[in-house]
Amino acid sequence: MNRIRLVTCSFVVGMALVLLGAGVAFAYDETTSAPNPAMTEENCGRCHNPFGFSIFHGASAIGVHGGYTATSYKCKGCHSVHAAAAGGQQLLAGVTVKASCETCHDGTGGGGVYGTIAARGLTVAADHSVESTSVIPGGNASTGGSATMVLGGLNGTLTCTDCHTPHASSMVAAFQGDRYRIANSTTRVPQVKSRLLKQRPGGVTTAVAEYGSDWCLACHKGRSSALSTVHNHPADSKATTSVPFVYDRVARLDVAGAWTGTTVASQTLGFNNQGYLMPYPRTPQQAGHAPICQQCHEDARSLGSLSTTGTQALVTPFLVTMPDGVETSSNPRFQNFPHETTNYRMLVEAGATSFNDDLCLNCHPTSQLP
Repeated sequence: MNRIRLVTCSFVVGMALVLLGAGVAFAYDETTSAPNPAMTEENCGRCHNPFGFSIFHGASAIGVHGGYTATSYKCKGCHSVHAAAAGGQQLLAGVTVKASCETCHDGTGGGGVYGTIAARGLTVAADHSVESTSVIPGGNASTGGSATMVLGGLNGTLTCTDCHTPHASSMVAAFQGDRYRIANSTTRVPQVKSRLLKQRPGGVTTAVAEYGSDWCLACHKGRSSALSTVHNHPADSKATTSVPFVYDRVARLDVAGAWTGTTVASQTLGFNNQGYLMPYPRTPQQAGHAPICQQCHEDARSLGSLSTTGTQALVTPFLVTMPDGVETSSNPRFQNFPHETTNYRMLVEAGATSFNDDLCLNCHPTSQLP
């Protein structure tokens, strides 16, 4: 009880500092603090208001980022009318958008996306660098090379709100991801939600309704497999088929941990590892479709392998009992894509500085090569 009171008092002090303009994180720090305090309105309702378990999970779980009413208290969680950070913008707690976001999403409390890999003593091999660059790899649709975009961060660099909408407007459709939502030390639920992803990432003109290849191609235009001037690996998108696969709708293998050559249609890529191996010849559900970007680029994990002939696959099961790399046995250990990963170029199977044929053999068995 004393620990709970201590954490609660620390929370109140941290919140007060944020509203006074100090760039102090007030999310619960699961790496250094006492066990999670009780999930009560007293401990959580200051930010998650109106309070209730439904706000922590489900498609409508958007916390302070939406659901504003005449009786809610959410605006002051991010904005201070008379005591915002000097030199900042829009009355935010931090001087920059990133600093404001990281008053909560700082790698603590199971809610961080940057910093959790380093917190476990590992090295980040690839990331979407925030407030440090405006250069988009593969952003040039004419050459396939890099391109510069004017983005919303400091000096036109990439920042959080280039991908995420802070007020839950014009979001992509909700989808099942790999992350657990942490409600307390024993309650963990998978998330089916939009992740506040914008339909127009980077401020592009064409809206994308679902998270998949087309969402990535909004900025990485030169990576499309439909370009005539650049030859890229095939990727399912609206430029290649009228109804492309998306993150929440792929053909995936029916079981993990046993040999199988059967796939099931219209399944989510998230919260399992069964959508990353593709038997050859392709199954009826896979016919006419290429992989989506996220079937090669995702959080680092062990996937399994195809049989010698390629007609069967043995999937290494998905296992996540705690988020943010707390358990070394988790597969994937981290669930932070596309923010930062431990693998080269955010590839699902690779080393820290390069990738080998293991990734290619997930879909291209040697017996089927010409």
